[in-house]
Amino acid sequence: MTALIVVAFYLYLIVTLIYLLLDNRQPAVTFAWALVFILLPVLGLVLYIIFGWGWRKVSKRHKLHSQFTDENIATAILPLLKKQLPLKKHIETNFPSFYARGLTEMFYTDPDAILTDHNHIQLYFQGKEKFDALMEDIKNAEKSIHLEYYIWRSDWLTEKIEDLLCKKAEEGVEVRILYDSLGSLSMKRKRKKKLEKSGVVLAPFSKLLSRFWVYRLNYRNHRKIVVIDSKIAYSGGMNMGEEYLTGGEKFDMWRDTHFRITGNAVNILQGVFLTDWRNSTDEDLIRDEYFFYEPEARGGLPAQIITSGPDSKRRSINKLFFNLINSAQKSIYIQSPYLILEPAMQTVLQSAALKGVDVRVIIAGKPDFWVPYWAAFTYMEEMLEAGIKIYHYTKGFMHAKTVIVDSEVFTIGTANFDIRSLQLNYELN
Repeated sequence: MTALIVVAFYLYLIVTLIYLLLDNRQPAVTFAWALVFILLPVLGLVLYIIFGWGWRKVSKRHKLHSQFTDENIATAILPLLKKQLPLKKHIETNFPSFYARGLTEMFYTDPDAILTDHNHIQLYFQGKEKFDALMEDIKNAEKSIHLEYYIWRSDWLTEKIEDLLCKKAEEGVEVRILYDSLGSLSMKRKRKKKLEKSGVVLAPFSKLLSRFWVYRLNYRNHRKIVVIDSKIAYSGGMNMGEEYLTGGEKFDMWRDTHFRITGNAVNILQGVFLTDWRNSTDEDLIRDEYFFYEPEARGGLPAQIITSGPDSKRRSINKLFFNLINSAQKSIYIQSPYLILEPAMQTVLQSAALKGVDVRVIIAGKPDFWVPYWAAFTYMEEMLEAGIKIYHYTKGFMHAKTVIVDSEVFTIGTANFDIRSLQLNYELN
C-alpha cells in the first residue's frame, strides 16, 4: 500500500511538472508552483486550479473578454479606425519628440490601443470634485448612462448617486450598471432591488458561483468607466464609495487621480463598456446609437485608450509602462499605491536611473492591505542603490495610478504598478 502511494505521488509530480514546464511561465513562477505541488500535493492542485490556471487554457469558446474591435464593430467606430494612419502622421509632424519614443508606432496595429483625436481632458485629484462633476453630468443626461466599477459600496454617497440614477431611469434614460461580483460584495440587495424597480439594469461581472466561476475567481474587472450620452466619459482610480471622498474609517483623506474626457476617445470607452456588458450578460448593444463621432471637431489632444486583461492577445498596458520608461530622457514620475514588479520592469527602471534619468516613485505610506505594502520593500534596496527615489505618501491613502515621462507624456487609469494589474486584472489606461 505504501509503495502504491509513493508511485502515485511520483506520477503526480511528473505529470504536474511537465505541465508547468509546457505552460511557458517565468522560471520563478514555475519554481514557486512546483514547490506548492510538492509540499501540498492535493491542496496545491486545488490552489493552482483557482489561482494559477490561465483562463485561456480552460476554454477558447468561453472567453471572458474580447475587444470590441475584433468583431461586430459599430459603423460609428469605422471613421476612427480609418484615421489611424493620418493620426499617426499628424503626431509625427506636430509632436516629433513624442513620436520619436516609438509608442505611436508600437500601438499602431494594436486593437487594444486605438488612437483618437480632438479630446479634452479634465483631471480630478480629490473625490469631491470628481463626484460633483459626475452627478452634474448624470442630472443632465438625456439618453444613456453606463457605469462600470470594480467596487460599488452601499453608503451615503452611493445612495445619493443611486437616487439620481433612479430618477433618470424613471425619466426614460437608459441606465446600466456593471459591477465586479467580488469587489462589490458589500453592495446591498435592498439597494439593487430599488434600482431595478426604477428601471436601472444591473449585471455582475464574473458572477460568483456561476459556471467556471472557480477558474475566473482570480481574474477581476478592475476598470472604472462611466459613459454618459456617448459624449462624456470618466475613468481613473476612484471606485464608488465614500472613502474616495472622505478617506473612510481608516484614513484621514484619500488622494487619487481620475479624469473626465470628451472627444472621440469616448467612443472607445463606450466600446469597452459594451464589450464587458456583452461578456457578462450576452446582450449585444454594440450599435451605432451608442456611439457619437464628430468628423468636424477641432482642437484638443490625441489620446489612446489602452486595455488589457488576462486573456488579451497582447499585454498592452504592461508594454505601455515598459516602453514609456525605456523612452525617458530626463524624468520618470510614478504614482501607485502598490509596487510589485516583474524582473524586466525592475531592470528597466534601474537602468533608467543609472543612465541619469530622474526616477521618482510615490507609493502608499499608510496601506490598506499590509501584504502588498511589505512586498514592495523587497525591491527597494536595489532600486535605491540604482538612484531611484522612493517616497511614502502619509497624509492619507495614496491611490493614484499615473506615470509621467519627461513632463511630456503621461498615462492615467486603473492599472496599479503591480503584477496583479499587469497580468490578472482587466484594466484600462
